[in-house]
Amino acid sequence: MKSPAAQALAMGVTVLIAMRVDLQFALTAGGAAAAALSPLWFGSALRSRWIRVIGGLTIIAALSGAVLTMVSSVDHTQLSYDLASRTVAIVQLAAVVGFLVWAHRVTSLAKTSVAFALGLAASIPLHVSDDPNFWRFTLSIPLGVLVLTLCSLTDRLILTLSVIGALAVVGLLNDSRSNSAFLLLTAVVLIWQRLSVVGSRRARGWGGVISLAAAGAAIAMLLQAAILEGYFGEVTQARTAEQIERGGSVVVGGRPELAASMALIARYPWGLGSGIKASYDDVQTAKSAMAGIGYDPNNGYVERFMFGTGIEVHSVIGDFWIWFGLAGTALVVAILILLGTAIKRGYVAGALTPVLVYLVLRALWDLPFSPFDSALRLWPLTLSLGIAYASYSFTRARADLNVIVPFTATATATRREVVAP
Repeated sequence: MKSPAAQALAMGVTVLIAMRVDLQFALTAGGAAAAALSPLWFGSALRSRWIRVIGGLTIIAALSGAVLTMVSSVDHTQLSYDLASRTVAIVQLAAVVGFLVWAHRVTSLAKTSVAFALGLAASIPLHVSDDPNFWRFTLSIPLGVLVLTLCSLTDRLILTLSVIGALAVVGLLNDSRSNSAFLLLTAVVLIWQRLSVVGSRRARGWGGVISLAAAGAAIAMLLQAAILEGYFGEVTQARTAEQIERGGSVVVGGRPELAASMALIARYPWGLGSGIKASYDDVQTAKSAMAGIGYDPNNGYVERFMFGTGIEVHSVIGDFWIWFGLAGTALVVAILILLGTAIKRGYVAGALTPVLVYLVLRALWDLPFSPFDSALRLWPLTLSLGIAYASYSFTRARADLNVIVPFTATATATRREVVAP
């Protein structure tokens, strides 16, 4: 169904999904609209094996979280609101991704991505951070995704690199180190792809992907060295040096919640449940682990943010494992396989776009280092793009969203495949 009404509906709801207008129990206006329209998109979305896998695992994870909550409530406090909101959040994620995959077929991958990016930009007034660093916490991600999506509509490498460089410098001058690192790594991937696209398909397979990862790691080390030399301001230099001194690296020192996550997972390897409040012993276990890497956990943050109501360990992997148990971990593994397949297929085809690379890099960071609620902002677009790159047809070897089309009966007969599915 590609009528003008269907296309307008697909674009409008996509914008609404990206805006994240909260209703109740983590349900958003976009999620509610996608659920209400499920008779339109459900059958089409289920044609994708990735939707079947991710959708099935989200349902299993939600049920697992509820069962674990019931079991753990014997010696822990149960929080009904957390149980409801986390169940809604994870099921809603599968629903909106399914809707976006349907929108790809009704409109196109390019139009759906632009609509989502516009929704992110339109939502800026709704999600203004209280932090005084306005660029880092309010503007950098929605504007960055919008600009990179527009750059992904054409294969003009020099223009794209100029834009990425400008965004990265602005970010570094505003202490937005991780986002700037993702942008610079995106530029490295695009350059590497352009240089290797003339090579053999084998050279652009997993060996090329591994070489690309090594080059990215080298760039990250060089960026850290430049920050420590003070090239991007004294504030950024001081924070980076402090985190390295505290934890031995920027990652460990800057994300002490990682130590708490590992301690709680070791304490509850089967998970605790999506509606459970941490006990006193749980909090002390987390604090001891954080103190072990040189972080002072007695600053109010641990009690208020991490364990004030439910459990939030500032890590999607940690959250999913603790909330949903092994089913949540299985969902994380499936997402990692999806993103890896998407990057590999796109790279082999010479069709990786700036927005996909940036979003995958952010997702790979979010999995160990960001809370689920924060990751949800971009994951609908990230996963829907991942499904497109992992399973759609590439009509030409160009870093352009317009060359990626869903498989249909007609397209299957007439397409010019760059890489086998």
